[in-house]
Amino acid sequence: MIRRTEAGVTWLIHQAAHAYIAGKLAAHWVGTGGMALVPRDDLLIAATFHDAGWYAAERTPRVNGQGQPRTFTEMDLDEHFAIWRASIESVFAQSRYAGLLTSLHCSALYALRLRYLDDPPADKRRIEAFLDERHAWQEALIAALRDHPLYSRAVTPDALEENLRLLQVWDYLSLLVCMGSVHEQALEDVPVDRGTRATLRVAADGLRGMALDPFPLDGPLTVWIEARPVNKGVFASDTELQDALRGVPYRPLAFEFVPL
Repeated sequence: MIRRTEAGVTWLIHQAAHAYIAGKLAAHWVGTGGMALVPRDDLLIAATFHDAGWYAAERTPRVNGQGQPRTFTEMDLDEHFAIWRASIESVFAQSRYAGLLTSLHCSALYALRLRYLDDPPADKRRIEAFLDERHAWQEALIAALRDHPLYSRAVTPDALEENLRLLQVWDYLSLLVCMGSVHEQALEDVPVDRGTRATLRVAADGLRGMALDPFPLDGPLTVWIEARPVNKGVFASDTELQDALRGVPYRPLAFEFVPL
């Protein structure tokens, strides 16, 4: 779940809705010209469904230590591991290559956590064990795809690194626009053509918009999702939050991506 607060209203956005935005970015991504995604269909699957394992957890949303609706960053490690496994398995069932990219994306996020977050030693060991599991699975899958008529070139180290970076960029841009008003920043190492990277400048464009330079899409893009608004920001318990959400209708939210 993503928690977005604006004008005194807290919006609860499903992870699947965020991934839908990532998928739309992927579908319209042309870089600085006519960049071809290879293999295109599998990249779109990975972008659109990389958070498919969240549905069960979001059916019974919980609160964090401050009584706010809990976000994806505020979960127990074991629960997070289970959700990632479910997401990877769901994507794998559609495309082995997309499942591989989703697993690589997961591993990269946990590697960053080990590098930059000061988790307790016991948690670090659990993350390391989870990463060992992921790496073994990925290596076996890469070996299985090396002779595949469609994926043999896509599992070379350079191709995997570039496609993983694309997935990371689409995921990050979608999260930025979902979580709140966009702050100006520079995103490094963004693929804008095969073998070519650039620095992507990111800025706000209104309350729910994002401006990009160089503009990597085939035109200005508006993406509609559905989210639930809650007027109360703090809840005494998980049950109170779940009761408050019961019967709350989904409302449309539009996010825009335009040239800077």
